[in-house]
Amino acid sequence: MSVSKTKTMLRWAGIALVSLGYYLWLGVASTSFGHIAEKESVIGTGPVSLEYHRAMMDAVMQATGVVFDAASLGFLICVPLILIIFHKVR
Repeated sequence: MSVSKTKTMLRWAGIALVSLGYYLWLGVASTSFGHIAEKESVIGTGPVSLEYHRAMMDAVMQATGVVFDAASLGFLICVPLILIIFHKVR
């Protein structure tokens, strides 16, 4: 295999590894929604109290914030890593 093909394979393998890490990071962050679904399965179909509704909305907002923070931080880390991979492996 030529050097050019080897470098291309290394470059894309590095980018795939960074992308996989990013998606795993988001997957771990999205597990914060698990407790919400667990609480909802316990409640029946009847009316819910205002306090419970507000608590659930706060939980959804916090879980969304966690995923948003993970996505933002992951983006800020992954884009420079991909650019470094393109720069170093030529």
